[in-house]
Amino acid sequence: MRKLYVLLYSIFIVQYIYANNVQLTNITVTNNIANTEKIIQFDLSWENSWRTTSTNNWDGVWVFFKFKDNDGKWYPLRFTGNNMTMPAGATYNLGNSGPAAQGVGMFIYRSQNGFGTAVANNIKAGIQSYPGTFELRGFAIEMVYVPQGSFYVGDSSESTSTSYTNGGGLSRQPFLITGTGANTQMGSLSGLLNDPQSLSYSGDLTGFPTGFADFWIMKYELSQGAYRDFLNTLTYTQQEQRFPTATPPASAAGTDITGVTLIRQSMEIVTPGSSTGNTTPAVVGCDLDNDNIYDENTDGEWISKTGLTYPDCAAYLDWAGLRPLTELEFEKACRGTLYPVLDEYAWGTSDIASSFYLLSNSGRPNETITNASSVAGNAISLDAGLNIVRGGIFANAFSTRISSGASYYGVMDLSGNLSELTVTTSNAAGRSFNGKHGDGLLNNIGSANEDYWPGINGNANPLNANSTVTTGGVTAGAGIRLRGGSYTQSTTNLTVSERGIAGPDGAVNSSTPKLTNIGIRGGRANQ
Repeated sequence: MRKLYVLLYSIFIVQYIYANNVQLTNITVTNNIANTEKIIQFDLSWENSWRTTSTNNWDGVWVFFKFKDNDGKWYPLRFTGNNMTMPAGATYNLGNSGPAAQGVGMFIYRSQNGFGTAVANNIKAGIQSYPGTFELRGFAIEMVYVPQGSFYVGDSSESTSTSYTNGGGLSRQPFLITGTGANTQMGSLSGLLNDPQSLSYSGDLTGFPTGFADFWIMKYELSQGAYRDFLNTLTYTQQEQRFPTATPPASAAGTDITGVTLIRQSMEIVTPGSSTGNTTPAVVGCDLDNDNIYDENTDGEWISKTGLTYPDCAAYLDWAGLRPLTELEFEKACRGTLYPVLDEYAWGTSDIASSFYLLSNSGRPNETITNASSVAGNAISLDAGLNIVRGGIFANAFSTRISSGASYYGVMDLSGNLSELTVTTSNAAGRSFNGKHGDGLLNNIGSANEDYWPGINGNANPLNANSTVTTGGVTAGAGIRLRGGSYTQSTTNLTVSERGIAGPDGAVNSSTPKLTNIGIRGGRANQ
């Protein structure tokens, strides 16, 4: 990155960004005493927080910052690891994994057991020091920590579209994952972590995130508001890649950019970009109530975002310093250490509410379901009579794990609402994934560009292993499988072990079209 600065001081124009019930506020930047680096200070709070010894897990927030350079592009403002100050009751993990991802963000979470709203004021952290005057933006994503340990994948269903087979391919039994890579063990049998219809692979998963090691996972599917904030840090050319093909960033104010006809999705151009020299990107906003006043309390920015391709999802995760999750990590996040229940949902039972839901406070941050079951599990499916809703909508002060639809570790909406994009074990393209994290930077055309990610270099053939970056970045989706089901599918497709809702040769393998049933949920190793 070329530097052209002549100023000898640093002034930051600060803006705070919030999503869901996270508040990242009071951001300031100062010199340290030795004037060798800058120190960023901010306050952080989030609701429904916990840390507990019963499941040895906790929730937290992935915090990262971007600054706008003099070339008009937004870059990650990296943490140095120096001059770190945390208030009482809070701790952090810089998440340093590889030089490219060094300091791109940090996890902040409780240091002691507790429940309720978490407040961490006057957090201080050393950051890279650049001379000049910049615009700075902060971002916060709620996450859940999943501890290291053995867990089961699959259940004992004999369905050809679910679970995994044992080594003989004669029956379907849960596999116990007890290690990583070449040391991955799957119970007493020689396991086949493959597609149920293709009994061709068994053995070494070196480098592939099997879920045995600890990791973090997004607590909710990404919201519309968070995706809006992402789009508003891209260049004109990068926005062209992420907008629908027929809707350039220079389109008129009020132009819809969801790319599909969707109920409860509304993202529009507020200020058109300039196509002259591709220098000025569009400004994007949410307008669910369709009154041409953007980002109001009624504009649905807390509703989960869809109308995406897998390359869109990968671009967001790379930009945010996260990575795709594997289907093994998905199952661990759902059932934890428990033995599988036949045809179970993410909340650990096979019972699911059957009545149509009634929606209240539509589009608002407190959007809720007024007739959710207090006994059976709740999820948004084709049988629920509703379209996409706010993430975590079933959780309230009186809900249980079952009625809130929460997973063993407290992750929301792993069954229903939107399908989860995961890296599959069923083909060479998926198994070549090595868990590399995003580095906070996209390529010039707005695509993820991390080695071995599904769809890298336009790979759309699941039989071809993904490789190092050469051209184009992630522009296809070989290696991706949908899990968890969505509002477009019946409840039978929402079970934890269901692997037949969309094979790796489906629409997710392509860069088009925009799909109406997938969301964004990523993760990151705890290192």
